[in-house]
Amino acid sequence: MPPMPPMYAEICLMILTNVCLLSSAEISEYLMKSEQLPTDLNFMPTLGNGHMGYTVFGDAIFMNGVYNGVAGNSRRARIPNWLNLSVATIQYEEWELAIIPDMFELQLQDGYFRWQFAYEANGLQLKLEQRTYPHRYYNRALIYELFVHCSGAIDPLLIKLIRKPGSESEAFDFSPLNSTNGTVSYKMLQGVTRLLEQPKFQTEPRKIFVVFSDDWETEHTIELSAGQAEFYYRYVITADEKEEMARREMAEVLKLTPELLFQKHALEWRTFWSDFNIQIDGNLELSHIVNAGIFYLANSLPSLNTSQPNAAYFGLSPTGIGRGQLDADYEGHNFWDTEIWMLPAVTQFSTSWAADLLQYRFEQLPGARYNAKQTGYQGARYPWESAYTGTEVINPCCTEIAAQEIHISPDILLALQHHYAVTHSKEWLCRVAWPIAQEVAEFLVSRVRDDGQKYHLEGVMGPDEDHSNVSDNVYTNIVVKQALEFASFACSMCACDEDRPDVWLDIARRMQILYDKKLDYHPQHLGYQRGETVKQADVVLLGYPIQYAMSNVTRHNDLLNYEAVTRESGPAMSWSMFAINFLDVEDIAKASLYFQRGYKDYVRPEFKVWSENKIGFQGSANFLTGIGGFLQTIINGYGGVRMQLNGNQSIMVIQKTYCLPTSKGFTINGIKFAQSRFALKIRTNGTTTLSCVEKGNLNIELFVDSKKYAIDERFSIDLTGNTVSLRTI
Repeated sequence: MPPMPPMYAEICLMILTNVCLLSSAEISEYLMKSEQLPTDLNFMPTLGNGHMGYTVFGDAIFMNGVYNGVAGNSRRARIPNWLNLSVATIQYEEWELAIIPDMFELQLQDGYFRWQFAYEANGLQLKLEQRTYPHRYYNRALIYELFVHCSGAIDPLLIKLIRKPGSESEAFDFSPLNSTNGTVSYKMLQGVTRLLEQPKFQTEPRKIFVVFSDDWETEHTIELSAGQAEFYYRYVITADEKEEMARREMAEVLKLTPELLFQKHALEWRTFWSDFNIQIDGNLELSHIVNAGIFYLANSLPSLNTSQPNAAYFGLSPTGIGRGQLDADYEGHNFWDTEIWMLPAVTQFSTSWAADLLQYRFEQLPGARYNAKQTGYQGARYPWESAYTGTEVINPCCTEIAAQEIHISPDILLALQHHYAVTHSKEWLCRVAWPIAQEVAEFLVSRVRDDGQKYHLEGVMGPDEDHSNVSDNVYTNIVVKQALEFASFACSMCACDEDRPDVWLDIARRMQILYDKKLDYHPQHLGYQRGETVKQADVVLLGYPIQYAMSNVTRHNDLLNYEAVTRESGPAMSWSMFAINFLDVEDIAKASLYFQRGYKDYVRPEFKVWSENKIGFQGSANFLTGIGGFLQTIINGYGGVRMQLNGNQSIMVIQKTYCLPTSKGFTINGIKFAQSRFALKIRTNGTTTLSCVEKGNLNIELFVDSKKYAIDERFSIDLTGNTVSLRTI
C-alpha cells in the first residue's frame, strides 16, 4: 500500500484523536435538525456510497448496476430494505413505553442520519440514539447502530426492535445459502434477478449475495440488566455480486470497535469535504441547501478509497443510487442529465468521479453501436435512457422521445471536451474520448440531411419536450456542430488516419443555425412562433453551458423571449440557467430573481431534499439534476468559472464575479483545473481573490489584461473587476 498523502494523514490524525466525533465535531453548516419528519417520506434523505443506497425509512435498497426487466421495463432491482430498523417500545416494570423520537438529524460532514429519544420519569433517565449510514470505506456494508444511555433503572429494560423491509422483492428470487466461514456463521441470501434487459448484451441474470450480521426477521428484543448504564447494538448488511467480497466485508466490519468503524467512515467524508466545499457567509439556510446538495450528489458516487476494489460504475441517475424502482425515479436510468446538468459540478468535486461517469459511456459503446444500427444509422447512437447494457431502455410510454432527442449523443461529446479542458490529459483523450467521438461523429454524419447549401436535422426534439418532431431545433444543431468540431480536434490529437474529419468540419460549417435577424433572437426550431409555451430551458442553453458565440444583445433577447413562455411547472435547472445567462449579460436583478427561484420552491425544508418540480406540482424526489443546475449557478454563474479549449490549450476563464444574493460572500474551495486546485473568494465589497491551493505537475500561466503570471502553490491574486484566464503551457 502506498503511503497516505499528507492531507489525508492529517485528517486521519484529527479524527483518531477525537474518538466520538459527535457533538464536539458538529458544525452548524453541516448539521440539519428537525423535530418532525416530512409529511411525504419520499423526502427523507437518500444515503449511498456509490455501491449501494437507500432512502431513510424507505422500503428499498439498490445496488450499482443491478437492474431487472426487459428493455423499457428495465429498472433498478429492488432489494427489501432489511436495514430499516427502529426501536418500537421499551418495557420497564409494568409500563410499555412507545418510542416517538424527539429529534431527527442529518449530519453531512460525517455522512450519517440519526434519530434520538429522551425519557425521564420516576427516577428513570433514558436516552436513545439510532444511527444509520452506508459505510464509505467498507462500501459493501450498510450500518444501523443503537446507543442506549440509562440511569436509575432498578429493573431490567426490554428494548424491542422492529424491522420494516417492505414487501418481497419484485425483481429478485432470494434463496438461503450455507454461510459458515471457518468458525463464524452468518445468515446469507443469494438473489437472482428474474428478467434480462437485452439478451444480445446480457446473457445471464444478475446475481447478488447478501450477508446479515444477525439472524432475525421482523422483531428482536434486547435486555438491559438493572443498573446497566450503557448499551450498544449494531446491525450490518453487506452485499456484492461476488460472494467472497460480501463475506469478507462482513468479517472485516465485525472485527472493528464501534468507534473505529465509524471513524473509518467519517474519515472518507472529511477527506471529501476538505478537497471540495463551498462556504456561504451570512446565510445559514442557503449554506444548508448548498451543503446538502453537494452531499446528495456525492453520496451516489463511488467511494474513492475502499477496503476492496470497486466494480465498474453504472452512472448517475437523476434521483441517485438510493432510488430507481419507480417511474418517478426514472427507473434508475442515465440521461443527458448526467453530462449537461450534473457533470460540471461533479468534475469540481473530483475529476476521478467525472472520469468514472465518462468511462460508463465508453463501456457502453457496443450498445450505442447497436442502437444506431437498429434505427438505420451508422456509428454509435447513445440511447435516451441507458441502464445495464447501454441499449435503449426508455419507458414504453414515451418511445418518440428516444427516437427524436438525438442531442444526447453530441451532449456526451461536449462533456468529453469539458473533461479534457479541465484535466488536459492527452492519454485519456486518446484512450476514452476519441473512440467515442469518432463513432458518434459517424452517427451524426448519417443523421443529417444536405440540401446543397445547409445541413439539416429533421424529426427531432430539443430539450423542450412540448415540441416534438420538429426540424432544425437550434440547440440540437449547435451541439451537433460543436461535437463534430471536437471529434475533428480529438482526431488531430490522437493521430487518426482517416479522411472523415473533412466531412465532419464541412457539416459543422454548414449546419443550419436558425436566427431571426429582424428580431435578433434564435427561434427554437423551424416554424416556432414567438409566444408559444415551452417546457424548460432550450434556446437559453446556447449561452451557457454551450458557450455558443453570439452578441450579448442577441443573448439578452433570447432570454427575454423565452423567460416569458417557459412553463411555471418547469424543472428547477431551467431557472438556474436563466440566472447564469442573465449574469453574463449583466442583468443582475433578473439573475438574482432566477437564482432564488431555482431552489426556494424545490427544496423541502426538513433535510433540504430536492423535488423535480415546485411545491404544488408532482415531481421526483432527491432530484440530483436540479441540484447540479443549482451548483452550476454558484460555481459557473456567480463564481464566473468557465472551461474552454483553444487549439490544444486548456483554459479556465474566470469572468466577472458577483456575490451571491442574500449572503455576505462565498468561497469555492477546490476548483479543479490542469491537475491543480484553486480557491475563489468573493466578498460583498466587490473583491475577488484567487489562490492556488495545490499545484499539480502541469505548468499553468495566468493572464490578466496584458500581464502574465506563473502559478505555484503560494500564488494568490486579487481579480476584482477583471476577467482572467489560466492556461496550460
